[in-house]
Formats: sequence, structure tokens, C-alpha cells
Amino acid sequence: MMLRSTLFAAVVAVGSLLLGGCTEVKGDPVSVTEAPVPSTADDTGGIPVSAAGVGTVGDGDVVVDVYFDVICPFCGLLDQINGPDLAELIAGGGVTVVYHPVAILDSYSEGTAYSTRAANALAVVADKDPEHFPAFASALLSEGIQPEEGTPGLSDQQIAEVAQGVGVKKAVTDQFTGRIRLDRKVQRTFEPWVRQATGMVPSRDGRVGTPTVVINGERFTESFLDAGVLRNAVEAAKG
Repeated sequence: MMLRSTLFAAVVAVGSLLLGGCTEVKGDPVSVTEAPVPSTADDTGGIPVSAAGVGTVGDGDVVVDVYFDVICPFCGLLDQINGPDLAELIAGGGVTVVYHPVAILDSYSEGTAYSTRAANALAVVADKDPEHFPAFASALLSEGIQPEEGTPGLSDQQIAEVAQGVGVKKAVTDQFTGRIRLDRKVQRTFEPWVRQATGMVPSRDGRVGTPTVVINGERFTESFLDAGVLRNAVEAAKG
């Protein structure tokens, strides 16, 4: 399957709120680079999931953007508390959730670049086996699987085992460590895309944070730690 390529702008002009305690100083914007992109990705560095399938934004849908880093504990809580609600809203129609796997916390995994490695694996699944992308993302964020900050994170083999546990075939997980040569560097297939997507996380006061949640371009200001609050906000946006 031939990978499509696109040009990414480094900054998204959209209102947002940084929710949670996982933050990093935002440096210079990532330069625009042509790089392999998951076939289901949009031009904001996200993977849309709607009743029409992965990679499709439903016509007239409320769009919920969720920016997350797999080692961020608040991202885990966001998904554990609100993931089932978001899945039901997607299945019911009228809501598209755009998941943005980013890597702002590589420095929190003892030099293993866990955030980038896991985000790349998510991108491979989004490209090669999109049906299993939502379950794989939730599994990486689930209690008992999500590693703590300040640890090496999961090994490549463990990431593959998590993916296979939700139905991803070994032929796909074998590609998690695949390499490309781009800009005179050898890197994982979707590592440039992850880097570009990370550069597109909405910032505030020079900092980016995860999780960040945006509903129809408006920042979500309530607590995602209280069950039902995010769901209510999305349903209110539906009118």
C-alpha cells in the first residue's frame, strides 16, 4: 500500500484549553516537511473516528478534538473516565472524535522515546488496520497498561502485544519498527508525522499540554475528571 504524503502547517489556529498537568514548553514551530502520513489522517495531525468509520468526519457532525500523549497520566484518566461515553456518542451518529496522538513527553521515559514510539505505532494501525485504532489507543491509555512517567515505558514488543490483544494482526505490528530515510535521517515510518502533529498541539502562554480537548473549535473548560461532564458538553453542542 502506497503511503500518501501531505504538507503540514506547524500551527493550528483554533481556540483551546490545556487540560491536565502534563505540559512542556513549546519551542519553535516544526518546519513544514513532506512526510509519510497515515491514510486515515486529516490535515490537523489527527485521526477522525465517526459512525462512518475511521478516517471520516461525519457530515454535519460535532467535532471533538482530543490531543493526548500515551504516557501522560491525565490522558489515561480522560480516556478511562470518558472513553466509553465518546464511543457511544460516535456510534450514535452526529459526533466525530479526532484523536491526536502526540509526543510531548519523550523526556519522561528515561531516554526510550516511548511517546514517539507508541504514537508511531498508533499511526501504523491507523494506516494499515484502522478498524482497530480506537481500541488500541484506549488500551495504551488503560489502567494497568499505561506506564508511569519517569519509567522507560513499554518496549516495542510490549506495544505490539497490546495491539495484538485488541485484534491487530502481527503483519501490522511487525511494521511498528519499520524505518524510512527522510531529511538525511533514518527514523520510524511515521515519526516525522508524529513530530509534525506534536508541533500542531494548541498552545497557551508558550506551553502545550495534554490532554487538550476542543469541541467545534471551542475550548472545553469543565472537568473531564467528573464522569458525564464531557458527554454533556458534546451533547449540548449537538443541540
